[in-house]
Amino acid sequence: MSTLAGATAPRPEAGRLRLPRRPSVVDEVTDGGLHVIALRRPGVPLVEVRLAFPLRSRQMRQPAGPLVLSDSLLAGTKRYDRAGLAEAVERLGGGLGATVSNDRLDLSAYGLASRLQDLLALLADVLTGATYPAGEVAADRARKADEVVMALSRPEVLADEALSERLYGSHPYATPIPRPAALEQVGAPLLRRLHRSLLDPRSCHLVIVGDVQPRRALSLSEAALGSWLESPGGGAVTLPPLPEISPGGIELRDRPGAVQSNVRLGASAPRRYAPDWPAAAIANEILGGMFTSRLVENLRERHGYTYSPRSAIRHGRAGSSFTLSAEVGTEVTAASLVEIRYELGRLVTSGITEEELEAARRYAVGSFLVRTATQGGLASTLAGFALTGTGPEYLSDYPARIAKLTRAEVDEAARRYLSPGSMATVVVGDGEVVSASLRRLDELTLA
Repeated sequence: MSTLAGATAPRPEAGRLRLPRRPSVVDEVTDGGLHVIALRRPGVPLVEVRLAFPLRSRQMRQPAGPLVLSDSLLAGTKRYDRAGLAEAVERLGGGLGATVSNDRLDLSAYGLASRLQDLLALLADVLTGATYPAGEVAADRARKADEVVMALSRPEVLADEALSERLYGSHPYATPIPRPAALEQVGAPLLRRLHRSLLDPRSCHLVIVGDVQPRRALSLSEAALGSWLESPGGGAVTLPPLPEISPGGIELRDRPGAVQSNVRLGASAPRRYAPDWPAAAIANEILGGMFTSRLVENLRERHGYTYSPRSAIRHGRAGSSFTLSAEVGTEVTAASLVEIRYELGRLVTSGITEEELEAARRYAVGSFLVRTATQGGLASTLAGFALTGTGPEYLSDYPARIAKLTRAEVDEAARRYLSPGSMATVVVGDGEVVSASLRRLDELTLA
């Protein structure tokens, strides 16, 4: 039977929200000071390994070194050159990689579960025997400089940097991505020194997820990484707490001739272990975290100001922050900011509906389960948890807490964290065009 034109098909009823069980996991610190999290995830005969290293404040303030190191770490060891290292891990049915963010460096590996011992031995070879050949370092440095130049050509990158500077001031989190001139100063001797201070077993979190028993994974890691565990450490790795945010006003970064403005707002947010974190997470989803959010409905669907406005809560080692972003047409910059502030104000004064709560609850739990459904996604998630002081029990505790939230709890979290008056605002755009209209909204500072 066909549906009449213009008729709306009935929406199927949503099934019962299924919550994950608490996993069986090993979460221990070895005699050598290495924190190990091992969790069995069968289904495919593979294993994922993550080694997460926190950056020190001085390393975050001088990001050129860690950025190049993330490539040159795998440029060769005492046993292998770069190609030989790649071939060695391929023989184990896997791969190696390293990435760096503003406050951490991750060394990742995967391979056949039956070859976990060999995979860990290969990682030990990298950790204890990386050679940083000068020619390879020069090539990696040049490649990173090209990537930075490309990134700096994107106005959204400049806007994100501007918001970080506004939010964090003199904190290491305000450090921008390294410029090519800083990368030019990075050589092999610097990377060898950085390797010794950064890749410290006593500050590392090792995560192993795959088709292997957790206790066996723990014993294999202690045996394979023994020589690295005996290396001298650099002491505790701490960061200063995030500074108090100075809200109010609009900071304008001039970008002459821009056809779009990059609007950014930021505020403080609760840590994952805070009692009101789940409620704040749901408030964020309703505001701008999911595609059916209020920001999307207003700015995209109703007004056509932007394609994809979004908000998020980001968790770092030093603290958590709320961010809101929208790339809007230059001619509607002020109008877009008016609508953003309206939605923030409406959220904290009128609250949410039961329908919004249920939709956001399902989205939050569903996306969390999707993110942790694969071995690799689960391993990376656990590594991020460990660096921010969150234990593996969060895998089941977070969805369970989301499922029990009430509208009153979400409304209270929204009032506490998402008030328009608590926001710091940055706009990157054509100052000649947008400054007059922005001054009608708020005090304007040209940066």
